[in-house]
Parts: sequence; C-alpha cells; structure tokens
Amino acid sequence: MSDEPEKKAKRIYKPKEPTSRWLRDAALRYLNRFPATTMKLRQHLLRKASAGAEMFEIPKEEILSRIDAEIGKLVEAGILNDKEFAASKARVMARDGKPVARISLKLKEMGFSDDLQDHALAELGEEGRDLDLKAAARYVRKRKFGPFKPADTRAEREEKELASLARTGFSFDVARRVLDAETTEEIEALIRGEA
Repeated sequence: MSDEPEKKAKRIYKPKEPTSRWLRDAALRYLNRFPATTMKLRQHLLRKASAGAEMFEIPKEEILSRIDAEIGKLVEAGILNDKEFAASKARVMARDGKPVARISLKLKEMGFSDDLQDHALAELGEEGRDLDLKAAARYVRKRKFGPFKPADTRAEREEKELASLARTGFSFDVARRVLDAETTEEIEALIRGEA
C-alpha cells in the first residue's frame, strides 16, 4: 500500500450554450479583470463560446452575430470605448517616455484602426518631434543618462546611451539633443516643453 495521498479527480465542466446572456456575463467578467479593445473582447468571447457552440451545433456565423450584438450593447452603454482606450494608452506610454513611433506601433499591435491611432496621437496635443523630445528627456531622467551621470564618466558612456535611445525608437537627432544637455535642469526644461 502506498503512502502517497490520493489525487483528486480533475473536475470536467460541461460546455454551456453560448446564449446572449451567457456572452454578456462572460464579457463583463473579462472586462472586470482586464482592459480590452473590441477586437480583443471579440476574440476572447469567440474562444470561450467555441466549445458550447460545437456541442449545441450552433453555426459560427450565429455565434459571431450574438457576440457582435453583445459588444454593440457594451459600446452603446459606454462600457467599451476603443477611442478613449487608445487615447489613454497613448498618454500612458508618452508619460513613460516612449517615442511616437513606438506608441503608434503598440496601438497597431493592439488592433486599433489607423483612424483611432491618429486620434490617440492627436490627443497628445503636440508635434511628433516635440513629443519625442519630452519622451527622450523622461527616458534619460529615468535611466540616469547624460547630465545625471558624473562628468568624468559621461564621455565613455555616451555611445552606449545613444544606442539605448536608438533601440527604444528615438531618432539620432532627438537622442543627440537630449544627451547634449549640460545640466539636469535642461532635461527638466525639455520635459516641461520649455527648451
């Protein structure tokens, strides 16, 4: 006789029929846990409903129709708003020191349309180069590059710092402009948009 404890049998759940109510509840549970775009929510609901749709022999077109109807209700109620979500995501990334090119790429990866990407970038309220200067200055402050390093080590670190800014997505002229700042006050002025 073995001293090992008995393993519990894994509980198997029977798929439920993906009714409109079931889809709405699944959507709300997901949105309570994660921020999502309409595309991401649609993918999630389709994945969750597939087992039930197969068991109850519901055609994929019918499931997609039900999902789109529920998503439409969430959009109408203001619970799901891709335009505001894209703008919010862009603001957060700009505040974190991401360049405009990286913000645009991230929004594209998240499934936002070109119009929503343009709107989100326009909501930031500045020209691309000005945004990149501010973002690069934030990045330099966060990483303690340029004037944040002791003067005797700045020259030997400059190439590595330029490379780091380039890998992040900043153009050479923006990176050079920020790293050429003599003092931390100049960096702070760039962040405030005063330089």
